[in-house]
Amino acid sequence: MIRHLHVDECDSTQDILKEQLSNKSDDAQILVSCENQVMGRGRGSNAWKAMPGTVCFSTNLPPHPVLSFTALELSVLVAKFFEAKGRKLLLKWPNDLWDEGKKKCVGILVQGTQNSLLAGIGLNLFSDDENFGGIFDEAFALDKKHAAREIVDFINSHRYSNKEDLITDWEARCGHMNEMVTVTEGSEIHRGAFVGIGEYGECLLKDGEKSYRLYNGSLRIIR
Repeated sequence: MIRHLHVDECDSTQDILKEQLSNKSDDAQILVSCENQVMGRGRGSNAWKAMPGTVCFSTNLPPHPVLSFTALELSVLVAKFFEAKGRKLLLKWPNDLWDEGKKKCVGILVQGTQNSLLAGIGLNLFSDDENFGGIFDEAFALDKKHAAREIVDFINSHRYSNKEDLITDWEARCGHMNEMVTVTEGSEIHRGAFVGIGEYGECLLKDGEKSYRLYNGSLRIIR
């Protein structure tokens, strides 16, 4: 059972979801979506810019059996959802998606505990900003409430039970496999070829004879 709350405007769907969860007395999944999110958050101190074609929502959900794979799992499931609609998305470690031009069009933020996670997802179904990507090439009439519910229903119905299949599906959709990248982790910048994800979802880099396993950080392709 999903209890779906859709609002006209909010600072953050994550904040509303936290309030709803603090007051609930049953096991229902709660989905919060909106027409306009004005203070959406990304990883770290990053902000999520909302546009007319943006759909933003947050929901509580069980973690993947390997907790650190949950955001990676959600990114694969979002990609699969749009593949069924004829759109190809590329995955960027750790939790973003690009359009085919390698512009960011989806961001995923997962917070919480071992037992229950809060997932915030922002998607640009179409974009009016040249700096950001869009899943579709042109604007269209958009029912944001319906779109959010459709995506969450798909996610709930297609969860992964093991990490082996998930790793295979994630790497098959990676937009920077075997490319030279930098990963900035705090004050350190690591450089190497991205060769996949490890047993905990970590980034695997290879630079000559050196290999790195990086569990956090911001990835950039070396142009």
